[in-house]
Amino acid sequence: MDAAYQAKFLPMARLLWEASQGNPSGIPLDYAEHLHHTYADGSVSLAPILPLMEDYSELEDFEIEEAIEFLGKVNPEDWPNIDDIEGFSAEDLIKVYDESSTVYEFVEDNLTAGERTERVLEQAISSVFGAKVSKIRNQKGHEPNIVNKFLQETDGTFRGTFEWEGHQFLFELYPDESGWVLTYRLAPKSLDALPAIPQKDQNANPSNGRRLRHRGWN
Repeated sequence: MDAAYQAKFLPMARLLWEASQGNPSGIPLDYAEHLHHTYADGSVSLAPILPLMEDYSELEDFEIEEAIEFLGKVNPEDWPNIDDIEGFSAEDLIKVYDESSTVYEFVEDNLTAGERTERVLEQAISSVFGAKVSKIRNQKGHEPNIVNKFLQETDGTFRGTFEWEGHQFLFELYPDESGWVLTYRLAPKSLDALPAIPQKDQNANPSNGRRLRHRGWN
């Protein structure tokens, strides 16, 4: 699932980078290999070669993250003999992908970082929820932005709200040892707006009132 991968890729890559203390060669290749992904359109993720990054010491933190993000989706035709790569320049990677709007298509290039975050979260949540959701916001009603850290906590958890058919839901999307887990429930104001369940129906169906759906993916 492309949307699920896009939602988990950067947090996991950040975790590996932080664990290496800024020295990508210290990242075990077998750990990075877990970030492998082939997209439905034939693009691939080069995240598994993150330990081979070179020429990064002069880059700012945001530039390193940009380079890592570029690795998340590439055209394999632009990277011949991927299996034989022994190293790559982070500086050159940024130059090439900054200058080409046709090569990098992680999501639409004309979107802001906040809009990209919202689009990816919409796709990931919709894939689990089973219907298209919209209006990804924080619990104060603000769109993802740099001030609210694009809805992401320091532990990698995305936390906020989404809407479906006029109902608002609270959600958390977080990583665990087996992949990413999404939990969601009706927001109190939406729950209170629902019509009361007749007492006879409550007695007949003990599952009524369940407010949480939980599902993860690898």
